[in-house]
Amino acid sequence: MKQKGFTLIELLVALAIGGVITWGIVVSIHQVVWGTGRTNSQVVALTDVHQAALAIKKDLQMAQSADFDLPDGSAVKLNWIDYTSFEEENKSHSSTYALLDDGKLQRTDESETTSIVGRNITSVDFTPDPEDDRVINVVITAAAGDMLPRSETLKFSVYLRGGGI
Repeated sequence: MKQKGFTLIELLVALAIGGVITWGIVVSIHQVVWGTGRTNSQVVALTDVHQAALAIKKDLQMAQSADFDLPDGSAVKLNWIDYTSFEEENKSHSSTYALLDDGKLQRTDESETTSIVGRNITSVDFTPDPEDDRVINVVITAAAGDMLPRSETLKFSVYLRGGGI
């Protein structure tokens, strides 16, 4: 007599093979999605740190003095003078950096114009070098990502320019 259909063992083997293949596909998809999320978070944090550092470096390279003891809780106030010519009056400039509660790094200039120079910033630290008070050390940290947060820290030093002519 000829059988029609599958035996119970054949069905169980087919189900086991199908389950192993399905499990492998699900694990692979999960790894790709999770890896992409981690990479995206790291790229955002790295971009935010570098964007903030670029703005700070521009002001630090112009600065002639830095004030670290600000009563309003700002991180630093940088001051400099443009020496345009001997006939014209020299123009005084300043910029103040403050880390806001929502992770934004705010820059305020001498005309009280504010701009956001960094987002997702968790800390920014300006310190004078203990060996040379003309050198300012800066450490900026940013963290981005909701499910898979990543953090990036950037450290650099800038030498303040000299006084007047």
